Amino acid sequence: MAGHEQKVTVEGHRLTLSNLNKVLYPETKTTKGEILDYCATIAPYLIRHARDRIATRKRWVDGVGTPDAPGDVFFEKNLPESAPSWIRSRAIRHSTGTKRYPLVNDLATLTYLTQMAALEIHVPQWTVRAGAKDPGTIDSETRFPDRMVFDLDPGPGRGLADCIEVAQLVRELLEGMGLDAYPVTSGSKGVHLYAPLDGSVSSQQVSDVAHELARSLEADHKDLIVSAMKKTLRENKVLIDWSQNSAAKTTVAPYSLRGRFTPMVAAPRSWDEFDDPAAVEQVRFEEVLDRVDDFGDLLDPLAEAVGGTASAPADDGPENGSGTGEGQRDRLEVYRSKRDPKRTSEPVPAKQGTSGDELTFVIQEHHARSLHWDFRLEHDGVLVSWALPKGPPTDPGKNHLAVQTEDHPLEYGSFEGTIPKGEYGAGDVEIWDAGTIEVEKWQEGKEIIAVLHGREDGGLRGVRRFALFNTGDHGPNREPEKNWMIHLMEDEPKKPSAPAVDSSKKGTPSGRTSKKRAAKKEALPADLSPMLASIG
Repeated sequence: MAGHEQKVTVEGHRLTLSNLNKVLYPETKTTKGEILDYCATIAPYLIRHARDRIATRKRWVDGVGTPDAPGDVFFEKNLPESAPSWIRSRAIRHSTGTKRYPLVNDLATLTYLTQMAALEIHVPQWTVRAGAKDPGTIDSETRFPDRMVFDLDPGPGRGLADCIEVAQLVRELLEGMGLDAYPVTSGSKGVHLYAPLDGSVSSQQVSDVAHELARSLEADHKDLIVSAMKKTLRENKVLIDWSQNSAAKTTVAPYSLRGRFTPMVAAPRSWDEFDDPAAVEQVRFEEVLDRVDDFGDLLDPLAEAVGGTASAPADDGPENGSGTGEGQRDRLEVYRSKRDPKRTSEPVPAKQGTSGDELTFVIQEHHARSLHWDFRLEHDGVLVSWALPKGPPTDPGKNHLAVQTEDHPLEYGSFEGTIPKGEYGAGDVEIWDAGTIEVEKWQEGKEIIAVLHGREDGGLRGVRRFALFNTGDHGPNREPEKNWMIHLMEDEPKKPSAPAVDSSKKGTPSGRTSKKRAAKKEALPADLSPMLASIG
């Protein structure tokens, strides 16, 4: 992992890894490159326990720092706009709006998050598969956990050995309920304890049971255990944090790094190790790699148990993690996650449409923060969309930039209006042209050739043939999937063509016709020699 920057291909996706020599853990001089290497090695185990669970991240962009100068950290929920489009995600409704979370289902996604210095991956106890009526957006009614968790956290005066003592007490109660328990030293101060469930009850019901269990243990061991969350009550006690079973709460994923001053990991342990609590310590990332080589995944029985629960399919693409399988995923998931139908008049359908024999297109003039044209072609029940900063090209000799955006619903083909200030894409939207298309070539993610039959009074002024092609360039956003060019093809279709684009129309991209350009070429002399420099 040496070097400042490296371009890599992970599971078919191109990623740029930067600042590989940057020290993220100053006390141990552990670099980002070493952390990326750990995540690549541990990925099969971490992903197994994080799969299909929305991921929140704790990021230390400049490293964790030292006890005298801790590094800045921020908790990130929403997947940023700059994130690669191939990352699988799910939208969650909150009282403050809808947020879109990544699913750590593949090595490419884990590598991207690690490159962003997301050292800690936190996940809930429920998956997006369980009970999902609409896999695009998850609400509280679809959150049925497949595991119960207890976070045993030592207060002042207590330590890890005390947490292990409490873990053994919790284990005894769980086994009395017919549940197996699996311990994880948290990588911070305490112990996490997991028990598999069958996914048949809600998060609220599981949380209520966990709360009662914690209160029962507190009543029997008042000098050791506290179940209330008030920090003032934790002196010389071990807190049994039952609240992480709430649908809105998350726990650091097994095998995830921690943002401590040394690179500790949430490490699965065996009960045999807990026979001597005083000898147990938190585990560093190098040791975790050695442990999986020696013992395999100590949480294997947990994964096997929760993997067998009855649940609805995630419906999020092919098993290879590319997320590009047509007809296998909800193509409007990203679109819906960015819009609140209560705040915008844009169409927000629950399901994507179905394309018929006649396909359509629309080009919308969008007066947002900066004027651009939204170029949308119907394909696979949605409008595949690009933003054109300079509009459709009018000269075959000049290609225009096209930045691919999220797929839009078919209903957006007739949308005109004002998107309110503060909403995504705020500004005025007008239909510049619309009509039908003939698709000559559609190579997903690479190249598209289509003939557009526009309105007589539309911006295209009739029939135009365009080619769109992915450039593969990273560009300023380092996302080659989004960077395209659009080309007006000279070999116009054989059908009668309307006059050239009217450059006097407000907001209309202007340029020369292909005939004028050809005439200019003929007027050039046959022999040209370069103008040489001369001494001034």
